[in-house]
Amino acid sequence: MYSVNIQDIVNCESEKNYTTFYFINAPKLVVSTTLKEYETLLKPFQFFRAHQSHLINMGYFDHFIKSDGGNTIVMKNKSTIPLSTRKKEEFLALIDTL
Repeated sequence: MYSVNIQDIVNCESEKNYTTFYFINAPKLVVSTTLKEYETLLKPFQFFRAHQSHLINMGYFDHFIKSDGGNTIVMKNKSTIPLSTRKKEEFLALIDTL
């Protein structure tokens, strides 16, 4: 069992029934719980499901790259997150409110 500050989570990535947490100043952490469960828990804390396998902390959002090959979210730690085509409109509306 781990105790972490929500503010330290940059993003979460799923792979099957596992979720990997990436932190601003700590090693990554892999847990055996689905991303959907964490999406429900973290949504009130400005987390956004950008892709089927990615949940991001909007507090660490840096910029957005729109290209012909796809859309990419760049976080403040320079990690890149794919943005689902289905989520693009919702994401753009969200960053307008930041």
